[in-house]
Amino acid sequence: MRILLAETDPAFRAVLRDKFAADPGLRLTDEAGDLSAAYHAAEHRPPHLVLVAAGLARRPEFEVMGLLLRALAIRCLVLYRGADARAGAQDSAHRLGCGTVDGDLPAAAFCTAIRAGFGGRPSAPAQAARGASGGGFRAGRTILIGASTGGVDALLTVLSAFPADCPPTLIVQHTGAGFSGGLARLLDNCVAPSVAEARDGEALVPGRVLIAPGSERHLVLMRRRDLVCGLKAGPPVSGHRPSVDALFLSALPEAARVSAALLTGMGRDGAEGLTRLRQAGCRTIGQDAATSVVYGMPRAARDMGGVAMELPLAAIGAALLDQCRMQTQVQAT
Repeated sequence: MRILLAETDPAFRAVLRDKFAADPGLRLTDEAGDLSAAYHAAEHRPPHLVLVAAGLARRPEFEVMGLLLRALAIRCLVLYRGADARAGAQDSAHRLGCGTVDGDLPAAAFCTAIRAGFGGRPSAPAQAARGASGGGFRAGRTILIGASTGGVDALLTVLSAFPADCPPTLIVQHTGAGFSGGLARLLDNCVAPSVAEARDGEALVPGRVLIAPGSERHLVLMRRRDLVCGLKAGPPVSGHRPSVDALFLSALPEAARVSAALLTGMGRDGAEGLTRLRQAGCRTIGQDAATSVVYGMPRAARDMGGVAMELPLAAIGAALLDQCRMQTQVQAT
């Protein structure tokens, strides 16, 4: 079994290295000191199992990393040290449905626990066919989506309803540095439209979904001769960079030709932007409490009057597409 270890403490990594040496069937093939390095190693040299130290698993970006690992059919376990740390590790592991293992166990017992916690490779999401067509989308319509905690699974659900010729779509998902590329590749493999990280000045075209890249610039909507996306330097907005509010507010001049959705997430990012978009004529959607992992961002937008329709997650993708078709029908009369 090939194993990747994500642990910040070099001394403890050496201890674990010695424990793995006691079982010739377990091979520690990669080590990393942070989540970003661990994910990139897993993506390029896929192990059977990733061990993530409890301290790293408590970080917000662990949710994104864990879901990306699951999409690659790679099992993950949270590594803790001693009984006092067990509860915190189990809480982090519970968020992703993975197990835990005590790193302070003697070598033989530790290796046995690793094998017991592995449980075989998880199933990855099915890849989508590219040939499906939705039809009836008027040129110039754009979809905007914002999400945070719980957003990876939410985006998979929403975009799975999109056909290969969907309206151009821009997404800000809070991922933490180093994970936006993996998220784009995951979505690209699992949904019908083409999905990629956005590039500055890239034209918006049907069938193309663009993800805000990295954590250094905001993704915004701009009009040159035609609509393009921009990557804009600047401080965090609503506590985030990239920020959902930055994207939504940049679309105000195009509000009547935009449909926007705010999905599950902690905090308020996107609430002001969604509210102002609605006031400017945009059709807006908020994810409901029952299907949100964290009903923070959608709640804030609802309380501000920014949510025209509150829907369960499974209905949001189709609703966004229907809004684009409704716009076509309205303007054709």
